[in-house]
Amino acid sequence: MYRKNIAFLLLSALLTTCGGRLAAEPVVYGSYLEIRSDSATANLRKSPGRGLSAKSVANRTSSAHRAILFWKIEKGSWNGEALDSLKIVTVIESEGVPGSRLEGKMRAVVYIDEKASDEKARALLDLARELAPRYLKNLARIRKAPIQFSEKDHALKLSIRNHLEVKVETHEHASTVCESICGKDPQPGRPLSLHVKSEKALGQKSLYRADDLQVRWSSEKSQSCLFGQFGL
Repeated sequence: MYRKNIAFLLLSALLTTCGGRLAAEPVVYGSYLEIRSDSATANLRKSPGRGLSAKSVANRTSSAHRAILFWKIEKGSWNGEALDSLKIVTVIESEGVPGSRLEGKMRAVVYIDEKASDEKARALLDLARELAPRYLKNLARIRKAPIQFSEKDHALKLSIRNHLEVKVETHEHASTVCESICGKDPQPGRPLSLHVKSEKALGQKSLYRADDLQVRWSSEKSQSCLFGQFGL
């Protein structure tokens, strides 16, 4: 019940203007998940064929940051294509903290739902560029993939076979549970995606093991994790 109420409230917030009047119904909306980790919380290793020395990989541990952005379209269309139930994932590798003035050079890989036709895939990619324009400028690769996403109680799981896996726990704002996740600040950080309303969550696992980016990683915790709704 809590999860349904939060989804309704977040979507309502997206639909409401500051004057309290309802804006036009969004052309597309759905769920959003974001998980970030840096070199302090992740084990790094070079990807095969990238020509990085062990020293180069070690040097990255002082500044490397990674983020995974996931959008699941609940309902709507983009560029004239109906995108109901389709998914898209962006994996970002940056020199500095994403979202800051010091994020530095970035590379990204985009995974498009393998169920999408070529026309829908192009629409999904264009939608992702609308939602996160800063992070889709330098694409290392675009792939179609079997994107799996599940929600059970407060547990979320995102995975792409042989490429990535993310586990996240959402929560209710109550007593020690909230304190352990939110700390002293229950407000969420600013999401990397535009047009999002989100809440903090607990990132339990994050790994990327493909070879499209320069470094693979695995992490048992994350600095920042958000879950919510998007709409535009």
